[in-house]
Amino acid sequence: MKKIAYLLAGLIIIFGLAACNHQQDETTNQDSTTSQAHDQSVNKDQPTSPAEGGTTDQDQPTTPAQEGTTDQVQPTSPVPEKKVYQNNVFKDVVVTESEDKIEVKGKAQVFEGVFQYALYDGENVLVENKYQTDGAPAWGEFELTFEKHLVSSNEVKLELFIFSAKDGSKENTLEIPIPKPN
Repeated sequence: MKKIAYLLAGLIIIFGLAACNHQQDETTNQDSTTSQAHDQSVNKDQPTSPAEGGTTDQDQPTTPAQEGTTDQVQPTSPVPEKKVYQNNVFKDVVVTESEDKIEVKGKAQVFEGVFQYALYDGENVLVENKYQTDGAPAWGEFELTFEKHLVSSNEVKLELFIFSAKDGSKENTLEIPIPKPN
């Protein structure tokens, strides 16, 4: 009786994985055909900025001042650019800095909602852990927080990745450089 239960459990797992892979392939094909315009404006695995073809407020059309109003030029302070990182399983990943923390927010579409992350300073691992969010096919939101004192050089990077079910190797790795705080 136990052998039959184990056999049925194994078959359910195998068919579930096959269905997820098939569904992920269909989703990838649909995403690639429906998001060509998006891909032209945002390079995958690359940050977006005006220097790389992104838009700024200056690129937006302006409306003329209404009659009877006076135009006053007010100084504006430059707004720091937010770089957005993404690949096949991570999107809308943004790094922000607060007084004592560095926050990384984004969305992940991963099997069973689990992905791993590691913060490196050169070859040294500073932090390594996993994160649980909504499982695929949903895009689950995540937020990682690190102490600023961990980032002591300009060689710090964050890796978001998943482990392969086949051989345990890293897959879909998204590398994000973490600048040294001011």
